[in-house]
Amino acid sequence: MKVNDRYKQKYHANVPSGWANDPNGMIYHDGKIHFFFQHYPYDSRWGTMHWGHFTSDDFIKWEEQPIALRPDQDYEVICGCCSGNTIEKDGKLYLMYTAAQPERQRQCMAVSLDGIHFTKYDNNPILTAEMLSPEVSTRDFRDPKIFRKNGWYYCLAGARIIDPAKADKIAEVTYGNPSDDRRPHDNQVHHVLENPSDLAVLGGDMDLLGYGNMILFRSKDLEHWEYLGRLIYRQPGFDEEYFKLDGVYECPDYFESNGQEIVLASPQRLPKMGNMYENQHSVVWIAGEMDFETGRFHMSHIQEMDAGFDFYAAQSMAMPDGRQVMMAWKEMWDRDFPSREDNWAGTYTFPRELTWKNGWLYQWPVRELEAYRKNKAATGGIVLHQGAISIEGISGDVIELDVELQLQGAKKAGLKVFAGQEHETLIYYDCDKKAVIFDRTHAGIHLSGVEENTDIRTCDIEEEDTLRLHVLLDRYSVEVFINDGRYTMTGNVYPDPEDTDVEIFCEGGSCAVLSAVKYDICVE
Repeated sequence: MKVNDRYKQKYHANVPSGWANDPNGMIYHDGKIHFFFQHYPYDSRWGTMHWGHFTSDDFIKWEEQPIALRPDQDYEVICGCCSGNTIEKDGKLYLMYTAAQPERQRQCMAVSLDGIHFTKYDNNPILTAEMLSPEVSTRDFRDPKIFRKNGWYYCLAGARIIDPAKADKIAEVTYGNPSDDRRPHDNQVHHVLENPSDLAVLGGDMDLLGYGNMILFRSKDLEHWEYLGRLIYRQPGFDEEYFKLDGVYECPDYFESNGQEIVLASPQRLPKMGNMYENQHSVVWIAGEMDFETGRFHMSHIQEMDAGFDFYAAQSMAMPDGRQVMMAWKEMWDRDFPSREDNWAGTYTFPRELTWKNGWLYQWPVRELEAYRKNKAATGGIVLHQGAISIEGISGDVIELDVELQLQGAKKAGLKVFAGQEHETLIYYDCDKKAVIFDRTHAGIHLSGVEENTDIRTCDIEEEDTLRLHVLLDRYSVEVFINDGRYTMTGNVYPDPEDTDVEIFCEGGSCAVLSAVKYDICVE
């Protein structure tokens, strides 16, 4: 396919052509960073899934590798080689992935001696319906995450819990291609109760039948697996919507940071709660403690991971220096993809370091970016009374910005980026709402979707005297790190190529620009 690169980013991972969605295995192996992803190489719309594969030395420059997995087996007939994860054992690289046939999803394995070429197990699938508890739906059992702990291999997967006694009351509805407008995305059979009152609630905590969940397995050898149980159960102090998810907790992930156990998951159709979960699908981080005998995760906190527009299917990897690094799909299902007409679609966030501190999961761009900084411009000590100012040297569309503002009576204060005669993207603090607003109403090409509003996102933050915004701009990408990465907001925008101005503005009073620093990001 002939590809037009006009919308491609400069320092983010870019699919060369075709369609790309969920990150799959991310792993440091044999001196290289490996990044696998869901890929359909023959069209810019979703199709039968393959595993694309990039490698890198530094998270910035990516080298395309041969496709790691192709759908060539009968057990992959429905959707191909779907999402999964990667682990190293005895110097070999193992991929576990989901394969689907009618009415059942199962987990399969492939192995590589060189980290590039993979051979599927002869005895695939290795996790089947026979290994599941009867309460687990075989139709919604996917996205395995493998990790090692206490001498065991564990597999965490998304699932739906059903009541076997009422299975005959569940109607089957099959949806179409996920790239079709306004369609659910997974091309699978979904459960729809003909009578919602038939949802069983059994024995206090043993509820949540008919709803999305996650399940845990363990193994000593990656081949023989034991089912342990489901992670999510009703716990006091948490909104009921978390326990009655209409979809599945997709793409689960598990890691530890500074002694805290963290689960990442991507809940489908989690209802809006205040200003959280404004997208059709979301990503959450859950802090707590795993019971590795029962599979239960005792939650202490749950939080939306990114409050922007385009962020899904987050996955992380451990680096040799102890960092946990995450990437996510920087898109959203059932939205417009302007690059489709250019024969490619699907982008990824810039890699982020995840760190647990002060009871919260912080995110920050990987430090490798610093090596690509050029042409520093900086200022500070400016008081802005009303309106907007441009600062000499601070502009561009492939840049890193760091701005600290002190609010001195202003009702609104923040940044205009990708600004021009007709377009601008706004990132600002609204004092009345006590929130950071990401407004792409006038950013350029309008991106429609199934949500009530696809132009504005709101991130509630703690009230402080100063606002710190660290912003990555990469042509058509905006990633905002608020107050040292306590909160993030991510989104794609499509201005005109000449819209490269950056302005600082305030309304309804004064604000002080304590500091403003810009770097060009130059990748040869």
